[in-house]
Amino acid sequence: MPPAPMPQAPLRNIRVLDLSRVFAMPFAGANLADLGAEVIKIDTCQAQFMDTTRTITGPFPDNQPGELWWEQGGTFQILNRGKRSLTLDLRSVESQAVIKDLVQVCDVVLENFTPRVMARFGLDYESLRAKKPDLIMVSNTGYGHSGPWSSFGAMASALEPTHGTGAFMGYMEEGPDGRLAEGQVPNKMGNSYSDFLATWTALGALMAALLRRARTGAGQWIDLAMYQTGTTVIGAGLLDFAFNGRRTQRIGNRHPVWSPHGVYPCQGHDQWVALAVRCQADWLALCRALGRPELASDPRFADPIDRRRHQEELDEIIASWTSAHTSYQVTDTLQGAGVPAGAVLTAKQALTDPQYLARGFFETVHNPPEVDLRPKGYVGRGWKFSMCEAEIRGPAPRLGEANDYVLRELLGIDSARLKAFAEDWTIGNEPEGGGAPGVVPLDEQVELGWIAEYDDDYLERLPPV
Repeated sequence: MPPAPMPQAPLRNIRVLDLSRVFAMPFAGANLADLGAEVIKIDTCQAQFMDTTRTITGPFPDNQPGELWWEQGGTFQILNRGKRSLTLDLRSVESQAVIKDLVQVCDVVLENFTPRVMARFGLDYESLRAKKPDLIMVSNTGYGHSGPWSSFGAMASALEPTHGTGAFMGYMEEGPDGRLAEGQVPNKMGNSYSDFLATWTALGALMAALLRRARTGAGQWIDLAMYQTGTTVIGAGLLDFAFNGRRTQRIGNRHPVWSPHGVYPCQGHDQWVALAVRCQADWLALCRALGRPELASDPRFADPIDRRRHQEELDEIIASWTSAHTSYQVTDTLQGAGVPAGAVLTAKQALTDPQYLARGFFETVHNPPEVDLRPKGYVGRGWKFSMCEAEIRGPAPRLGEANDYVLRELLGIDSARLKAFAEDWTIGNEPEGGGAPGVVPLDEQVELGWIAEYDDDYLERLPPV
């Protein structure tokens, strides 16, 4: 079933050909679909070449891949919601010819292969522009299409070291004097952080390219290097070194100047609150909120430098107060006093958080009954339009659900050729080869440290859909 039409959506007349896989560009395509674009995802029936988010990434409902396991992965569902699915085999000349024909009725192409792959397939920008002069194409690679590293493969977790963020991230460690000092080991920022920076960067560049095309009629090639998008978030550290020759420390949740600044334990299992004192007014307000106004005159905490020097003692005082309250209670109290603070939400808390629910951030998506996926709240967008539509238009597409629509209706391919495509597994609705991925029981995942914990009856506490 095609995604629901959106007559008032800003991109309702835009068609996108999505050749990408895994995270960054698929999520960009999902956001374009939210905005009303028709997004055609190029899938494949060959199991060994399928998007890994379709086949192995999961998570699967109740930790069990079902009979249609290639349709049930949660990651694939989020990153490909609202799209259509056309299966092809890009290794074949026939499929490459179909892509070139399809480009002629599309506005945008998304791809994230290394430079040599698209050139080998004859699907690089220059080849496709010959078919569609006003084409806008995003080529998302680790290191761009120029420079000595351009041919290197990349993934988000391996890109963080190259764009410098790892050098800024790290826990504090106990020094020789027993006090906490700068950590010596660089850390990742989080799961696939670079992918999502690339997503937002691509969307911004695409909108600019579409606007320029509307004004001039000219297309555009967007050569997006993911490692460069990462470096854009460490500007302060780069400038500090450029101007002062100083290297930023790895100090965990603390701040180079503000104090107190950190994350503190609250009532309940694994419950925390983050707070930041920016100035003397914040400090005085925090003292009153703690019920400890005398701290304001304590010489150890007289000014930010003194508080920073004695932050371990200060952390103990704050933690003794936060531990007696829930994270939401602490947040409400501190926000009421004018101190910046926020509860550290678990995934379960985020799904039931009243602010998220009031904003309608999680949008309910219904899958066809045969896919055997319960209705779920998918993450939406961090903004709302006042004058036009933007919403999740439907679930991720079933494998090959748009084969007939694209090949017969859009391209006019005859029945004999379609039959040949089906016979050699170019098109189809299920994987050729391969099988359901194995899963590790949840108890064992906890033992292995893959997950922190799990909740058997979480569905009972989720909001109705």
